[in-house]
Amino acid sequence: MPLMIPDKKGRLSWREALKFINKCPVCGSVYATDRARLFAEEEQANLIHISCANCQSNFIAMVLVLGHGLSTIGMVSDLNYDDAKKMHALAPIAIDEMIEGHKIIQEEKFLLKIT
Repeated sequence: MPLMIPDKKGRLSWREALKFINKCPVCGSVYATDRARLFAEEEQANLIHISCANCQSNFIAMVLVLGHGLSTIGMVSDLNYDDAKKMHALAPIAIDEMIEGHKIIQEEKFLLKIT
């Protein structure tokens, strides 16, 4: 297990997680760590965007600081860094909006209406 180095405030850096998120889940190439960019920072969780130099796929990871360690969860995405940052800044979708969207999709001739 890699050595975890705390920052000046005693917290572990999101960059430490790059030791664990080191390969592209699409093509298996090793990520260039300089391609990882932080786009949201909270007290205990950070969101990181990484683009693969080999296959150009994008990966978004949440890095959680838990006690004296890190935990990560991630997903392949079609969002580039700027899009991910914009989407994160949007207000969450309300339940009423979800229900309304579901009703609209279920309407007869929905596809004809949107084309």
